[in-house]
Amino acid sequence: MHKILLLVGLVGLAACAHAQDPVLDKAANHKHFLEWAALKKPVDGPPTPIGGYDAGCLAGAVKIDDGPGYVFMHLKRHRFFGHPLMKDYLAGLGEKLHGEKMPYLLVGDVGAVRGGPMISGHASHQIGLDADIWLTMSKKKPNTRDRERMSSPSFVIGRKHLKKTWGKTQIAIVEAAASFDSVARIFVSPPIKRYFCDEMPDAPWLYKLRPWWGHDDHIHVRLGCPAGSATCVSQSSLDPKKNGCDKDLEWWFSKEADDKWKEILAQPSERVFPVLPEACAKMLL
Repeated sequence: MHKILLLVGLVGLAACAHAQDPVLDKAANHKHFLEWAALKKPVDGPPTPIGGYDAGCLAGAVKIDDGPGYVFMHLKRHRFFGHPLMKDYLAGLGEKLHGEKMPYLLVGDVGAVRGGPMISGHASHQIGLDADIWLTMSKKKPNTRDRERMSSPSFVIGRKHLKKTWGKTQIAIVEAAASFDSVARIFVSPPIKRYFCDEMPDAPWLYKLRPWWGHDDHIHVRLGCPAGSATCVSQSSLDPKKNGCDKDLEWWFSKEADDKWKEILAQPSERVFPVLPEACAKMLL
C-alpha cells in the first residue's frame, strides 16, 4: 500500500517538478520535507485552508479523534489533523454506518498538524480536506498494536479487475461515503468506478467517483473548499449530470493507460517539494 501511495504521489507532483529547475538540489529538497514533518502542533486561529490540495497548508487544524463507528489507523504517523469540515464528515459517516449495524470504519491519513507537504505517502492531503478510508472494516475495535500492524488488502487484480473479495461491505462504504453533500470527489481504482457504472448508473453521487492510479485498498475522499474561504484553491466543479461512465473511464483500461502505468512504476523515487503559498512559509517561523 505504501509503495502505491508513493507512486501516486509522484504522479501528483509531476507538474511541480516540471515547473522547477531541472537540476534538483536533493539535499535542500529533502530538508523542506523534514521541516514540515518536524512540526508538532497546529497554528492557533480560525481554521483556514491555504492553497490547494497538493500545494498548501492549514491554519487552525483540529485533532480528529475516534468516534462512533470509526477509528484511526497507524497513529504513529500523526496524520489525524484536519479542517473541522472533515471532522464533521467523518463523524457523520461513522454514525451512518454504525446506525446500519456495520463493523468499524477504518480511517487512514487525513493530514499533519499544519497540513503541508508530507515526506512520504501523499502528494495531496495538504489542506485538511482529504481523507483515506479503508475498504475493509473491523468487527471489533482495533487495539493500539493492531492499528499499527494492520493493513488494508487490495480488492483489485492487475489494475483492471475486481477480486472476488469485493462485496457488500465495500459497496456500502463507497455508497455511504459519496452520499454527503460536502464531498467534492472520491478517488477510486478504475474497476471500482466501472462496477458502480454497471450496477448503479443512476446513483446521484456517481459523478463524484473519479478513477485514479492505485486506490485498490482504500478510497480517497476529498471535500470541497469551505464556503467563503478566500484562501482555499478548489478544483473545477464536476457536473452531476455527467456520471463519468463514458470514454474517459474506458481510457483507464486501454493500452495507453497500461503504458502510462509502466512509466509511473519506472519513475525515480525522489519527490519534489511543491511551490507553496507565501502564507504557508510563515508557518515554519
